[in-house]
Amino acid sequence: MRIRSITYFFDPARLSPKTALHSIDIHRDALQENLSSAGYAVQSVRLATTPFPRWLDVQNEQKVCENIRDLCSLVQGASFDYLSLGPCRMHDGAMESLIPSLLSLSDILFVSMQLSDLQDGVSLPDIRACARVIKQNAGIQADGFANLRFAGLANCKPFTPFFPAAYGEDGAFAFSLAMECADCALQAFTQAAHIPGGCQSLIATLEEQARTIEAIIEKSSLRSAPVFQGFDFSLAPYPEEWCSFGKALEAMGVSRIGSAGSLAAAAILAGALDSGKWKKAGFNGLMMPILEDNTLAERSGAGFLSIYDVLQYSSVCGTGLDTVPLAGDVEEEKLEALLLDVAALAVRLNKPLTARLMPIPGKKAGDAIEFNFPYFAKGKVLDYPYSGISRPLIAGENISIKPRG
Repeated sequence: MRIRSITYFFDPARLSPKTALHSIDIHRDALQENLSSAGYAVQSVRLATTPFPRWLDVQNEQKVCENIRDLCSLVQGASFDYLSLGPCRMHDGAMESLIPSLLSLSDILFVSMQLSDLQDGVSLPDIRACARVIKQNAGIQADGFANLRFAGLANCKPFTPFFPAAYGEDGAFAFSLAMECADCALQAFTQAAHIPGGCQSLIATLEEQARTIEAIIEKSSLRSAPVFQGFDFSLAPYPEEWCSFGKALEAMGVSRIGSAGSLAAAAILAGALDSGKWKKAGFNGLMMPILEDNTLAERSGAGFLSIYDVLQYSSVCGTGLDTVPLAGDVEEEKLEALLLDVAALAVRLNKPLTARLMPIPGKKAGDAIEFNFPYFAKGKVLDYPYSGISRPLIAGENISIKPRG
């Protein structure tokens, strides 16, 4: 188990970036030193603001870009790895133009777009805009890599430590921890004689780690320290076999993830995570990023695991569609249909889901892809069934969906 990220949250409308970074720097140094002494590796330290249209005049694109460029320089100078500006919506302004401009400013910058929430349901204008932004982002870099830093969010709440879903709450000064712990699930079920034993072993491990780390957090807290919001134990993988979520699911008794039985295994594992007793922030579900997991990349490339398999598993557990490689010429309308399904599922089941879709310029379905990025595995471009969407499904502004329960 490693700590994928210590993610800090602040509100630039209430606290200047320099003031926030000064306070965070003191807390970060103490926390990292104490975590390191206890044997915990921290992969990255990240910063997330409240949604940027709340503290910037987004009608002035040039001024926004100047402000964000300065903020990125400040953040990098303070040794943060990444910065998330949080989600926006179409009614905030000309987001289709602004988001690609922002992502072109710095490789550390993440932005997102809100597609749905429980109050308003599914927003069709935001879904259409998100699809257009994905297509535009694909052209920022020759390999389409800029879409790693953009996602559609559905029903996601503040203080999620995993990017690109991270954003803060108005007035809050806080932090939470994103845990990389797919290896814990793999070890628990490789050694288990039966499913209950594997679940008990996994949850006991996570609860013990949470107690230990919380004690370190309390030891590291200083006056005016940010408030700890919780852990996200979403079984995040690393692109090596020892930390593969796909391998962990197969260790439960599924021959290959994507085959029959995979949904049952996912539901069991998600239920076990729900039972865990730790302070929770973010998803705390199953994370299935296609390109961040060797097994998921291999199974999807071989045709055993489809995009809609992952979306189906998200109905009982997961965090949505993540790092999904698509054909470079994928139509906007086809992206819209997929985003619509993700957003509707999130509202109906009252759960957070994301969609991080990555059209790869010049590539078609079945083509091999490889990025010069240590956190990605080799994979293949994927496709999904589509015959078109039309009225009345896509008529109007919002689709109201009654959440279950």
